Amino acid sequence: MAFDLKDTNKLGIPVIENPDSSYVPRPENFITKYDYAMKFAPEMIQGLHFANGKGNITGVLDAISNGRNRTYVSDMIQWAEQGRLHLHIEGVKISDNVFTCPKPHQLRINDIVAISDGEKEWQAHVVEITSTTVFKALNKSSVDFPTEPVTIIADFFSSDKKGGDGMDQGKNWDPKTRQNFTQIIPDNYTISNSDAKHITWVGGPNNEAYWMHTEIERYNTMFDNKVEMAILFNDRGDDNSPAALAGLPRGQQGVIPFVENYGNIANNLIASDDDLSDLAFRAKQQGVCKEFMYFARHAQMRAISKMAKSLNAAHVNGGYYGAFNNSKDMAMALDFTSIYIDGVDFHFKPWALLDDPTLLGATNFDTSSLAFFGVPTGRVDVMNNGKVESVPYLEVLYRGMDRKRQMKMFGLFGQQVKGDRSYIDLLTECTNRVVGANNFVVGRSTEVYV
Repeated sequence: MAFDLKDTNKLGIPVIENPDSSYVPRPENFITKYDYAMKFAPEMIQGLHFANGKGNITGVLDAISNGRNRTYVSDMIQWAEQGRLHLHIEGVKISDNVFTCPKPHQLRINDIVAISDGEKEWQAHVVEITSTTVFKALNKSSVDFPTEPVTIIADFFSSDKKGGDGMDQGKNWDPKTRQNFTQIIPDNYTISNSDAKHITWVGGPNNEAYWMHTEIERYNTMFDNKVEMAILFNDRGDDNSPAALAGLPRGQQGVIPFVENYGNIANNLIASDDDLSDLAFRAKQQGVCKEFMYFARHAQMRAISKMAKSLNAAHVNGGYYGAFNNSKDMAMALDFTSIYIDGVDFHFKPWALLDDPTLLGATNFDTSSLAFFGVPTGRVDVMNNGKVESVPYLEVLYRGMDRKRQMKMFGLFGQQVKGDRSYIDLLTECTNRVVGANNFVVGRSTEVYV
């Protein structure tokens, strides 16, 4: 017989002692102890204890996406992101005032380009456009152009003579199209009808009745964990992989693999204010966000704690404790560390998933897996179905809200089945949308990235 921890009145929960035949356990009236406490009896929360923790590693996605959930209808979602406003080109060769670029320059006659060889700088006036990658520009200095490849800033400024014709051509900024795919995540829980009888009925404040079952609650927690891990870590894989060629469902591109493809990656722990300064500088290069949430494993949090202690809180680039006016002790009680450095705020928080010895804290995974995951806060603009809208940097989307967490019950819980058993099917169909992946950071504990 499966272990089943009964609810009693010790914590003041209103247990229904003699439920009659009208009390039928269904998906819509199932509730967990924690959800019940959060909704009706917050004084119970401190009394809900599990030997190895509740086992729940969810919450990161809610924190990142501001708890926002939306729906989608197709097997694939698509959106567009505008790139940088200004264009710079590296490796440009100059010969007799003719500039040859390794990629399209988008220049026009009367544009002024800035030129640097790493030691000196020049400016040149564009006088002829030969092709999308070749143009002619005249030096504005008496010092000759360098002979080695240079970097140019193509969108520096422009200049025209008095009474001139101005510009006869505009500029276009082609947005980058991104896409992601749907993923169905199923699971099943089966229990003997004898054990399924161990149900506790409890009442709500308006005489409504809910039912609880410890084993089913644990199963629900495990399923929620699996959904969050699928959204974060599912690797859609290569088109020509054995799994894809076998026709197996590939699912969505998880948040972490998506960021590894389009965002920033790093090896080893963040261990010094110089490391944070490098991240702050990268943030300034990549976008406008100046505040980031970092979810980290224990070793990374330990390194951050040591760093924070060595920084001067009163210094302009020093550390402070908390996003509010908190003391050091209060910040430690709230289990976060915040550091302001070089104009950027970093908020560090432990991530249970990375230290769980049955998940990414297991042997070998504890060194090959993530050390931290850095996420920009706030919102960003995207083009969606021809309209510009403001969205969080990360969104979780469901294939209709009825597919967010679809529960079907059989046996004693619903439709009768053959055999002395009852079972529950859970299913979620979802995907994610990472906008501005160039603002995210994925860090590994060792030298994983080359």
